[in-house]
Amino acid sequence: MILIFVILVLAVISYFILHHNKGDGIAYVYVHGRIFGTYDLSVPQQIHIEGDNGIINDIEIADGSIFMKYSTCPGQQCVDTGRISRNNESICCAPAGTMITVHTAKEPDYDAITK
Repeated sequence: MILIFVILVLAVISYFILHHNKGDGIAYVYVHGRIFGTYDLSVPQQIHIEGDNGIINDIEIADGSIFMKYSTCPGQQCVDTGRISRNNESICCAPAGTMITVHTAKEPDYDAITK
């Protein structure tokens, strides 16, 4: 019983250590290469961007992460990217020219992502 309890306590502690960086980041939103705004990931909010080409991007910050909630772009890869909160993660909506990047004090867990 003591061994099971110790394992459970270690699992909970490990979970919090691995996920402690949420909410300490800054998101930079760029539109056509120009800074649109900087946003603290610890402050829940919604950002609405209407592009000059008619594409709409709705971005949401919640629970220490940022994600593309809605977009009228044809491919929807930006919406499918999901939530980001770690250092150097990004979301790109190429048809709208919108780019979101996250910067935190913590180093990333990886040096590259390929698909």
